Amino acid sequence: MFDHAKQFRDQQQWCLRLGSPFTAALLGHGADHFDDIAHLFAFKDDWWAGDASALRFAGALNAAAISGRAPELSALYPPARTEWDIAEVWRAALAAIAREPDWYSAFMHQAPQTNETRRSIALLPAFVAASRGGGPLHMREVGASAGLNLNWDRFAYRTQSWSRDGAANAPVIDTDWRGDALDAPQLDVATRAGCDVHPLDVRDAGQRLRLKSYIWPDQPERVARFERAADLAIAHDMRAVQADAGAWLEAQLAGAPPEGVTIIYHSVAWQYFPKETDARARAAIAAYAAQATPQRRVAWVRFEHDKFLGYPGDDYTVDLAMWPGDGAPRVIAKVDPHVRWVAPL
Repeated sequence: MFDHAKQFRDQQQWCLRLGSPFTAALLGHGADHFDDIAHLFAFKDDWWAGDASALRFAGALNAAAISGRAPELSALYPPARTEWDIAEVWRAALAAIAREPDWYSAFMHQAPQTNETRRSIALLPAFVAASRGGGPLHMREVGASAGLNLNWDRFAYRTQSWSRDGAANAPVIDTDWRGDALDAPQLDVATRAGCDVHPLDVRDAGQRLRLKSYIWPDQPERVARFERAADLAIAHDMRAVQADAGAWLEAQLAGAPPEGVTIIYHSVAWQYFPKETDARARAAIAAYAAQATPQRRVAWVRFEHDKFLGYPGDDYTVDLAMWPGDGAPRVIAKVDPHVRWVAPL
């Protein structure tokens, strides 16, 4: 039987590491009192760590608090409370769950999904490097969630050593930039598209709530970035299509590359692909890259966990492979999971 309490404790440590003491306290208390909520997890007999049961539970409670579905949680959750008594929060959570157990269980049926816009500042130096050689950019994102990061070139960027203006009312993406200032010119994005096996559409209030619910409630700056990015996606009619990444790349990369550079990219997504999807996607990229010329280049930008990419460490790496050439990936930057810092190399 899967040990949910252990996963709650493991996620508690990640929440502490990533600056969410409220969610850490909630999950720690949940681990100690898991019998109170075990019935919510009965819908799945073959749980495993990748199912993120702790995040599903925390997201369901946060959705109820944000939406006002559980007023008792709305009153106790950040930002309404900057100090909290987690035992009081737990009692309110149990009361809310007892009132509508089917709603919470149904919310948890769907796996957690985030669209962390801050990742764009870690991807940006790879996009700049890929653009050298001239010509327009053709962006293709797999695992794009709601497609918010398809607007990366419209975001505003701020660091202690460089900045870049964005579109009106764009989210401001900041970080601790631990390296030389980035020369980030305005780039010519000619086409952009993205796919996800379970895309969310921020035009739909329920789907927007689901995305927002997985942003930890005591991190208001992340919430603010999400809201602006969602509004920007609506303004530019940006969304991801529903598709398996392997099949989608086969279709998107059929034929010869166009003039400029086609950039295939993803952030904390590829590691979740089934083996068949992984194999189809790699084969599609390889066949496409074999047709690359200096005027029609192909780039693959990856932002994934060090262990998945084969690098030492326990953070995340952004790397870049380019064609024509040998296609060997080179490290562009090391980053932390929520991109609170970027160390370009």
